[in-house]
Amino acid sequence: MRLPSSAISAAMAATLLACAAASAQSTEQLPGFDLERLETNVGRGTLLVGNGELMAPGGLSVTLLGHYQRMPLVLSDGERDLRVVQDRATALLAASYGVLPWLELSAQVPFVLWQQGDDPGEAGLAQLAAQGLGTPVLQARLGLLSRRYRQPVDLSADLGVGLPVGTGTALAGDAGPRFHARLVVGTTLGWLQPSLEAGVLFRPSILLDTAEAAAKPGASSEVRLGAALATTGQGLRGELGLRATLAPQVSMELLGGVRFPLLVGLDAFVLGGPGVGGAPGTPRFRVLAGVAFRSEPPPKLSFIDQNADHELQLSLATPKPPPEDNRIRPVGTWELNSLTRDDTSGASGESGAPQEAPRPYQPGPQERLVLRGEIHFAQGSSELPGVVPLLDQAVLRLSEQTRGGTIIVEGHADSEGTDSSNMIMSLRRAQAVRRYLIDQGVPATRVRIRGFGSNWPVSARPATEQERQLNRRAEVLVLTEVPAPTTPAAPTTTQVPAP
Repeated sequence: MRLPSSAISAAMAATLLACAAASAQSTEQLPGFDLERLETNVGRGTLLVGNGELMAPGGLSVTLLGHYQRMPLVLSDGERDLRVVQDRATALLAASYGVLPWLELSAQVPFVLWQQGDDPGEAGLAQLAAQGLGTPVLQARLGLLSRRYRQPVDLSADLGVGLPVGTGTALAGDAGPRFHARLVVGTTLGWLQPSLEAGVLFRPSILLDTAEAAAKPGASSEVRLGAALATTGQGLRGELGLRATLAPQVSMELLGGVRFPLLVGLDAFVLGGPGVGGAPGTPRFRVLAGVAFRSEPPPKLSFIDQNADHELQLSLATPKPPPEDNRIRPVGTWELNSLTRDDTSGASGESGAPQEAPRPYQPGPQERLVLRGEIHFAQGSSELPGVVPLLDQAVLRLSEQTRGGTIIVEGHADSEGTDSSNMIMSLRRAQAVRRYLIDQGVPATRVRIRGFGSNWPVSARPATEQERQLNRRAEVLVLTEVPAPTTPAAPTTTQVPAP
């Protein structure tokens, strides 16, 4: 960033005036203010802009990233440039936690690791500190709309405060607290996730002495806009973000890059791009790299029958241990999960014989299998990716059936856990698929789920991770009724009398 003026000292004062710097000081020392203009997103969404979606209650997201900036602060008197900050490396530690379905809390702590530039003594300024603590930010994200509840978009409001504890001599902290408020909206369009952001940043109003006059009030607010576009999926994903600041001086940064998985719940990302504009803290280009960890609990099981749902939740919360001398399954899986109460095939007879273990569903003679497929999950997870082509195809096939149809979802787990934990995980995987189908417009009464735990593996003795992943699956069946055959009319016979 380059700032022209009649003299370097006057340029410095104009610079700080434009960016709402902290309290005025003499030209013997750099007035302390926070030079950093880029605020990263914590939680769901891209690195630059959120998508309006909140973390699930109990979910945790932790991000550790590093910045490299080139030429974020350059002064010019028309003849020569003074690179006050030529190279700057910073780090950011951020975390976000889902408290309630409509509330998410987050915190960010930045650090200046290293920076260098020209000797500011030529302009009568003190030497810049090479390291320091940045401005910590505390934020609350409030959910206003959510596609989880069949609303058209995800919409959230962010309210945050920046604490005045940063190192001013390193250009990393303001003299007073700052506040920001913004709205973020996002949705999913096929395999793309667009999002928009608009907000305002309030900084304390200041008084600065310039070469032309005594005290002049500094700017106290900035309008900040953002837009992002990201791809969905479980592998390599792309991100493109734009951040713009509208103040007495306008600046923009365009960053693009990729995000890819390392382990379950752990992603790495690399982004970079140019910056344009005259606002202090806008580098000629910036590079970001880091890792992000996210862990969220699976969605709560939900059924149409509220009484059955309540009984199931109580049984899962307080399971009864079976007798040591006769370990049998206490409840049949189909009876546990069925969305209707007319299925009594799993009930034991009057003789008190043990129930037969449930088997995967097989279409009857009056049913026709329209579509069948599998969805695989990560270990210990029931989370679906943003878009599942198999389920979208199932929705399309179901809508084409004139005689109506039913979707049966059967969840499975590997043999890594206990019988009870595997059963719960298989139920959660089936329930996650059911919620996806309902969100796509499938009536809830036409989706039936079952859970089998680890009783029906694809690979009975898995030796590799690929074979174990085949067992962590949900099978989807789309069924429709077979039209009854048309009975032809019986031919009319005429009896001829014997001669």
